[in-house]
Amino acid sequence: MNATHEQAPIPDEHAPSRKWHALRVAAFVGWGIVMALVAMEAMRQRSTSSAIVAGLIVALFVLVNGNLLLMRWMGHRNWRRVSAKLHGSAYLSEYQNLPNRNYVLAELRREMPRARAQQTPFVLIQVSLENLDEVRERRGEDFVDRSVNALVETLKRLTRSSDFLAHLGGARFCVMLVDCTIEQSYIYLKRVPGSVSVSDGHNMLDVPVTARVHEYDMEALYATDVLRDLEETTPLRRREQQRMDSLAA
Repeated sequence: MNATHEQAPIPDEHAPSRKWHALRVAAFVGWGIVMALVAMEAMRQRSTSSAIVAGLIVALFVLVNGNLLLMRWMGHRNWRRVSAKLHGSAYLSEYQNLPNRNYVLAELRREMPRARAQQTPFVLIQVSLENLDEVRERRGEDFVDRSVNALVETLKRLTRSSDFLAHLGGARFCVMLVDCTIEQSYIYLKRVPGSVSVSDGHNMLDVPVTARVHEYDMEALYATDVLRDLEETTPLRRREQQRMDSLAA
């Protein structure tokens, strides 16, 4: 996206934990003082019992603090893993790690004010596979997966680096063309095939593709409305006819 990303100041969420950090430091210093006193007493008396007591205190100190450090390290590691997973589920699709619907909405919220301010429209294109339930019933889930993969690879080749491709769910994908009018978007649409060819292990079969296109009209104020307008737009008519070995055969 060409829009400038602005970040709000991040509040200091760790301020309440500073007290606990200070207490841990004080406890560590206290342990050090106790160990130093015990060691001095053991050196002064030079007895076996004093040496054993000093050794036990040192071992206890190492065990307790080592365990605390290990737990703290494991906690941070698990937190990072969970945080990364949550971030991924929020903005990345489970399918090929493409941006998901939430990402599209976030980009729309950034792009819409820029488009209104600069009077530079953008276009959303939804590309999907038709009759997916029928395809799944006739050819199986593996064939559906290969069909979606074929569509994704095609769209990746067509989409510029200045635009982006996202997964809306199922076999539905969205392309945002920035600084683009609906007339200019036809250049992209002409390159989108009317079907994708997929092998069922014996023959190459055509799975029909549907395209919807919507230009931001500078009027809508909510990203959800813009995406809904795209999904409710009448599909464009395919210019290609399926081959004789299509799924209908």
